[in-house]
Amino acid sequence: MARPAMSANVTSKHLTNNEKNIRLETENKLKGSSDRLKPSGHLTAPQRKIFKFIVSNLESSGILGNLDNFVLDECSICIDRMQTIEKQVNDNPELLADSSLMATKDRYTKAFFRYCNELCLSPQARAKIANINLQGKDENPLMELLND
Repeated sequence: MARPAMSANVTSKHLTNNEKNIRLETENKLKGSSDRLKPSGHLTAPQRKIFKFIVSNLESSGILGNLDNFVLDECSICIDRMQTIEKQVNDNPELLADSSLMATKDRYTKAFFRYCNELCLSPQARAKIANINLQGKDENPLMELLND
């Protein structure tokens, strides 16, 4: 299975400065602005709260764009529904034997992990991006001159 594409900012692949600048410019055009990161009207109050929590915590990373609204909406719904199921099970532990409820929880859990990958929500994804950023900053000055 092929690895997913990574941003030019965080890739460990060696790129010349020109290649990196071209990729960054293209990525920024495709990402668009992030001035309208707002939850959709169909979300419930708890889902909106989750949406705003994710956005506020990822805002400084600069990875979100307006096109991510759809993923953020779905992720917020998923988290809210997982929490609802967990509250039901905590109130009535016998629901652990309900195969339909547990299958639903499993589907939402799998979807949640996909959203974590998409939005870099997991500690592992953030650590990977941070390590790649550090590697890029420690680049050998001689190699930079040769690449230019």
